[in-house]
Amino acid sequence: MVLLFLCGDKLVGELDNVETLCHLIITNKLENATVIIPNPFDFNSTISVYINLNKKTENDVSFINGYPYIECNVNISGDILSIDESVDLTDPSALQTINSYVNTYLEDNITSYLYKTAKEFKSDIANFGQYVLPKYATWEDWIASDWLNNYQNSFFTVNVNTNIQSGYLFNKI
Repeated sequence: MVLLFLCGDKLVGELDNVETLCHLIITNKLENATVIIPNPFDFNSTISVYINLNKKTENDVSFINGYPYIECNVNISGDILSIDESVDLTDPSALQTINSYVNTYLEDNITSYLYKTAKEFKSDIANFGQYVLPKYATWEDWIASDWLNNYQNSFFTVNVNTNIQSGYLFNKI
C-alpha cells in the first residue's frame, strides 16, 4: 500500500508500506497488521508478527528554543505468526529479545517517517498541530506562530513498548 499526501492541490509526497504503517500507528488508525521483520537471531531469515495498538498512541508537542519537540509514546501488542524453528519460544529470554528488537525496529522506522514528513514533505500529515492549537490564547496567536512552516524544524523522540507473545506456547501444553 502506498499513500499519497496532498496539501491543497499539491502532491507533497508518498509513503511506502512501512511508512504507511508508521502513519497509522502515530495517528491511532492502526487496527491490526502483519509485519515481516528481520529475525533478530538470524538476519538471513524473517519473522512475521501480527500487531495492533495496545492503547492509543500518546503524542505531545512542546517547544524548545522555539522549535517543535514532538514526543510519541506507542504501545503495541501482538503475536508471533512465524519464526525459524530453531528459536525456542518457550525460553523467556527469546521472547524478550524479540520484543526488544520489535521496539527498536518500530522506533527507528517511526522516527524516519516523522523526519520525512518534516524535512522532505514539509507538511504536518500526522496533524500534530492539533496538540499545539490549545496552547494559544487566540486564533491570531496561532496564525502568528506559523505552525506549518515551523513544523519542518521539528525534532522527535519515539518510545515504543511492545508486548509480543507466541501462540506457539499454547501448542506445547
